[in-house]
Amino acid sequence: MSGETFGDGKSRWVAGSIYLIAFVTGGIVMSFEMLGSRYLNPYFGSGIYTWASLISTVLAALTIGYFIGGWLADRTPSIAVLGATVTIGSSYLLVLPLFAQGLLEWVLDGVDDVKLGSMLAAMTILFFPVCFLGMYSPFAIRLLIRSALTSGKVSGTVYGVSTVGSIVGTLGTTFYLLPSVGSLKLTLGLGGAGCVAGVALMMMRRVGRKPAAAVAGALILMLALPPVAHSENLLDDKLRADLLRRPNGKLAHIETVYNDIFISKQRDIVAMSFQLKGWEYTQSETNLRDADDLPVLYTRAMTAAVALSANPRRILMIGLGGGAISTYLGRAMPDATIDTVEVDPGVIAAAKKYFGIRETERVKYFSGDGRVWLKRHARTYDVIVVDAYHGGYVPFHMMTREFYELVRQRLSPDGAAVFNVHDGTKLYVSTVKTLGTVFPSVQLFPSGEGEVAMVATPNPTGDDDVARRAAALDQKHRFRFPLAKLLTTRAPPPSLAKAEVLTDDFAPVELYNTIGKRPRRKSGPQN
Repeated sequence: MSGETFGDGKSRWVAGSIYLIAFVTGGIVMSFEMLGSRYLNPYFGSGIYTWASLISTVLAALTIGYFIGGWLADRTPSIAVLGATVTIGSSYLLVLPLFAQGLLEWVLDGVDDVKLGSMLAAMTILFFPVCFLGMYSPFAIRLLIRSALTSGKVSGTVYGVSTVGSIVGTLGTTFYLLPSVGSLKLTLGLGGAGCVAGVALMMMRRVGRKPAAAVAGALILMLALPPVAHSENLLDDKLRADLLRRPNGKLAHIETVYNDIFISKQRDIVAMSFQLKGWEYTQSETNLRDADDLPVLYTRAMTAAVALSANPRRILMIGLGGGAISTYLGRAMPDATIDTVEVDPGVIAAAKKYFGIRETERVKYFSGDGRVWLKRHARTYDVIVVDAYHGGYVPFHMMTREFYELVRQRLSPDGAAVFNVHDGTKLYVSTVKTLGTVFPSVQLFPSGEGEVAMVATPNPTGDDDVARRAAALDQKHRFRFPLAKLLTTRAPPPSLAKAEVLTDDFAPVELYNTIGKRPRRKSGPQN
């Protein structure tokens, strides 16, 4: 017997099931590629090296899988063997969560080069299962072909159906599955769906009905959106009081499309941090007992921009964190309107749940990319605060001359924009130089803990005028951290001899962020 074929009328349901499972395996492969970024990002970042490693690993695994699958199909053209390959590859996904963290930490500790490290990590996580799932298409074609006259149609259909599955897997994972169920449940769900499909293939000769229908259920997701609460009070006092009574330690680990978010509590302080490259970078902190406190020092320095704006009534913030700055300014300045744009909806939800922030008619939170927001909204602001950190660096498209030009266009003529940047690196001096090509005045306010608030204005401002304005604002709003005192921390500009202008065409942000960088310990809640 040369092997099994499925093309006659009696076995149409079997052939149809093979096509359906081609769709499922295609979806699993691309879904797992997107999911792979969630495994690698905390250790090797979300830059081009990580994505190049993921994409090339998947392509290499598929290449090997195609060769082996075609060779094996010619030797043993059995639907049971095809089912076994799917089951083996999918079983790997079921056990992956047991060793993934230890494996990635081992790679991180043993390989200093981020390019090599991300490639090795991608190979260890993705190669084995994708290789086995990649065997499916050539093997399925071998089983479905009855004659050379239909070989083109069969081949095209198998690869076409598999590609449609890949599209669904990519979009479904990115837009729905990851934000809703997290990486662990999604990994197990993909493995379970693949195992159901593989076992169904192995049992197909004995079962008199279509078993592949069970596979579709593994990919169905119901997405529930909680209602948005609005209140005139900027903080939920009851929620914050309840949090204060909770024990110290980790309160939550939230996985979103963009971030691994950790919420922790130490005495009166609740902290939000993102995990990246094995490090936890503190994004925001709040004092549950003192709503007007700013525990993270750089957030105090950022408020200096208010004094350099002639009439700070309309404020835009790009980057939310826990909402510390927007809440502080909103409480102190009841006549100001504040729009905050945050790319990650999960961050907004976490800030509301664990920091107790609330929206009002004048303090609002929007989901979206900050640069895209500025492009689409032509309104102007008196103060623009850019604090869009992802782990240890700002996304490159928010550090270029073109972005700063867009910020200036959306800034009132006497307004001020402030940017939070780590100091001591080539990226720092390049940012100062790039800002200087767009804004006539750039003033630096170091926090004392490695970050600098760079305040840029469209027009030069006299020190005496700014000092008088700061004193008037302090008297009017009673800022917890007086503006007049913050202005005394101004630092001189650094040497720009090694600086380069960053543009959309040339912005090696991740590389420049490492040149001259001093080692930093993990961030955590401050006392």
